[in-house]
Amino acid sequence: MKLDEDLVSGFLSAASSFVTKLGEDRVESIVMGKKKFVCISSEDLIFSVCVDKEDDEKQAIVKLWEIKVNFLRKYLQKIKGWNGDVKVYEEFEEDLNKIVYEKVRISAAVKELLHKLQEQKNKIGG
Repeated sequence: MKLDEDLVSGFLSAASSFVTKLGEDRVESIVMGKKKFVCISSEDLIFSVCVDKEDDEKQAIVKLWEIKVNFLRKYLQKIKGWNGDVKVYEEFEEDLNKIVYEKVRISAAVKELLHKLQEQKNKIGG
């Protein structure tokens, strides 16, 4: 789904006001319809993930912290002298994909293992 950049920008501005009131490294969630935004602020930045309202919020928080830690590790010095050009952060998309999708592959492997164990249990009459 492609979102209007002005709409996203407006939402993030409102979220910024909300998260700024939270304080450093405090996690909060905002539910909007069928979606949930999980947010954390750190180093004058807001990190946010959007998940389905029914998704496991703890898992979203774990991924959000991992995103935050990796981003700050990689860009903390650039943030301090940032001139507003977001292109310097574009390469983080690859890191972001690894963080988000690596967990899915692990979950799929675990699911397959559980399926095989269930099949073996069924074969031996369990």
